[in-house]
Amino acid sequence: MTEITNYSVTKNRHFSKVEQQMIWRKPTSHQTSQEELRIASEIKLNWNDPEMKIMNVLLEGDAGSGKTQLARALSADLQLPYTKVTCFADMDKTDVFGALLPVVSADDEEDGELLEAIYQADCLEGVLDLIARHYSISQEKARERFAELIQRVTDDNDNRPIQYKFYPSEIVRAIEKGYLLEIQEPTVIRDASVLVALNSALENNGILNIPTGIIRRHPDCVVVITTNRNYQGNRPLNESLRDRVQHAEKMDLPSIEVMMERAQAKTGFTDGRYLEIMAKVIRLLDETAKANAIKGVAGMRSYFFWVNSLKQGQNPLESLYPKVLYKLTTDENELSILTTALDDSKLLVDLQQVESKEIIQKNKGRIISGEEADKRNITQESEHTTLKGEAMEEEATNSPDSKSEVEQEQPTQTKSSQVKEMDDTQRNTSDGKSDSVKMSEEEKLGSNLSLDDMVEWDKQQRKELNRKARAVLEDTIHAKEGTIVHRPKITTKAIEDGKKLTHLVLPEVESLSRVINDLLEKEESSDYSSGKYYGSRFNPSRVAYGDLRNFDKKNPPTEQPSLALAVRVDESGSMVREDRIEKAKQAALALGLFAEKTKIPFMLYGDSADVSQREKTSLYSYKEFNDPFDFLAAKITTMKPRQNNRDGVPLRLLADTLSSETADTKIILNISDGQPKALPDYTAKKAQTDIQQVLADYERKGVIFIACTIGEDKEAIKNIYGEDRFVDISDLATMPQQLLQLIGRFV
Repeated sequence: MTEITNYSVTKNRHFSKVEQQMIWRKPTSHQTSQEELRIASEIKLNWNDPEMKIMNVLLEGDAGSGKTQLARALSADLQLPYTKVTCFADMDKTDVFGALLPVVSADDEEDGELLEAIYQADCLEGVLDLIARHYSISQEKARERFAELIQRVTDDNDNRPIQYKFYPSEIVRAIEKGYLLEIQEPTVIRDASVLVALNSALENNGILNIPTGIIRRHPDCVVVITTNRNYQGNRPLNESLRDRVQHAEKMDLPSIEVMMERAQAKTGFTDGRYLEIMAKVIRLLDETAKANAIKGVAGMRSYFFWVNSLKQGQNPLESLYPKVLYKLTTDENELSILTTALDDSKLLVDLQQVESKEIIQKNKGRIISGEEADKRNITQESEHTTLKGEAMEEEATNSPDSKSEVEQEQPTQTKSSQVKEMDDTQRNTSDGKSDSVKMSEEEKLGSNLSLDDMVEWDKQQRKELNRKARAVLEDTIHAKEGTIVHRPKITTKAIEDGKKLTHLVLPEVESLSRVINDLLEKEESSDYSSGKYYGSRFNPSRVAYGDLRNFDKKNPPTEQPSLALAVRVDESGSMVREDRIEKAKQAALALGLFAEKTKIPFMLYGDSADVSQREKTSLYSYKEFNDPFDFLAAKITTMKPRQNNRDGVPLRLLADTLSSETADTKIILNISDGQPKALPDYTAKKAQTDIQQVLADYERKGVIFIACTIGEDKEAIKNIYGEDRFVDISDLATMPQQLLQLIGRFV
């Protein structure tokens, strides 16, 4: 933007020290606008023309559109001392002209300049600051000098005669001394005659009649009237006053580019991806609010503070509410209008994409060059591992000539002989497809991330998950076994299958989600939520239900019921029977969609054992708590019956992650069709002891385990988990609905 230069109209004028301090100095964050250029050049061009001189300017627009900033900038451009008057509803003519006040007779002789500073300050801090700067003394000395003045005025022993002096208002002082005067919000004044009194002063050679005589307008005086447009309490600007304005500007939000420049200069935040989308959000909300008569403001101030919160590390999707939306309105109907407009615009989706890409980029780290590695004597990164074969798995994954793990290593034992042939076939047909998938926006089923971003995210997650698995299993019987955490590959077929699966379960999910969300909204709005296991008030009317939920709990305004859900799906070979794996997929996706719609933290794992001799436990991380819900349906369709199952490993990893969540209720659903069994001896008593140890370790940390069982091993599984942790879901036809209703009870 072009910088303003050489627009001074006071080159030959001498200012006092106080007046020099009143000339505004542009901060480094100031961005020169087209309006500023236009007004300054117009004033300078016509300054010496007595007939066409521009001395009164009107800036009319929304709050936060930069009116006051522009008035101050003109003070710097024209080199005129800046002062302002903020109007109020009960303002009368004495506020316009001034008032008679008692003074000590010696004041005029001893403290003339000091009083001058006091008159033009808005607050005590401003008075002390001006005194300190005027006399070049410290703040403490300025406080002492001010106290001395107060003492002289109030000292009962001071026999000097008290006199009265007319102290002119800031309006009169500015007009008389030739300052740039900003009159803020004159439209709020109820008495229309008040500003009419200024009409004569707004003339080029205007005059004011005050008790001490006639004040003539200084030829250098410039008046800038700033007012909001159509806000509550505002009245139309008086016609005679408006007619005396020589230049008027309609102040709206600036262009996207200018908004970005100003935010960057103001906050120091430089990421243009965020700045552009956030500026578009502000403009959309501003337009939507005006179109629907919503009285709040989405302007530059909201934009600056929203961007600054992002710079400080806050999530922009979360800070949008306190920084922008709630400044516009807190009315539920109006908020619904604004959020609907945002949803339709897809701007928040774009913002989420940028946020997700930023997370991925941060996790990439820095790759140093070979030359730098040599200088720093770095040869190779190495780390201790208790998970056999992880490095081999990494190498096999990165090698284009590598064969599938099933082809390299044949299992020595399976739970079902029917599985092996199908498992090999599925690995070769599904996993062998290209990951280079092209999709339209509609095909993403609401995804925020692109497929490439999702692949990169999964890659970074997999490394971290394997490190965590090593740490969690280090002191268990599984420490010496080969355990690897995988992230499922997304193929074209998986995406197509995911669409079909979503359409199959979505009606049931939406039906229950609406009911739960309605309940949550009611619970948030009430003083007490009933039906709690504990609380501050006993509710005898609940005793008849017999479910021990006999208490009411007081809700703070921001409290919401809290639940975190982790799901484990058994991918052992026997899940091929009776389409159990297909029903498990439906149930897993239904729970995932339900969690997304009700904003419940959600985690989903599948697992198998003995896929190869070096990989004794294979874990499949379909969804972590910190993952987006992107492509979840496509990932779930890659579930399949594999080999054996070592239940203690996935349960311990899920419980460890879940225990760190801040939710009030933490649930693990274990969807399985048989007893644990894995090579060489993970079965019977050993497996039972391992699982029960997991239950004991993590129930102390607030984790609730529920074994959801299919098939003929129901009684054996009930013995392992206990009757109070057991649910029979053998009716496969209604399995997804059963699990949704089960979770709905905990919400």
